[in-house]
Amino acid sequence: MSQLIKLPKDLKEKMVKYNINWNSIIREFVYEKIEELERQEHARRAVEILKSLNFSYEGAKEVVKNRNSS
Repeated sequence: MSQLIKLPKDLKEKMVKYNINWNSIIREFVYEKIEELERQEHARRAVEILKSLNFSYEGAKEVVKNRNSS
């Protein structure tokens, strides 16, 4: 699927000055941004799951305390 984006004329003129594969750079940026957004979404879901488990930090400290005292 091909997408067309419109850029301001002054930006196009500046881009022409450099012999760079802009399509490749933009494609890479989009992939990286999507990966970042997916990581954030997964982290949010993980937090929601942990909250739904009603995990108690105090309870975890007691388990460690009891384990260490044995």
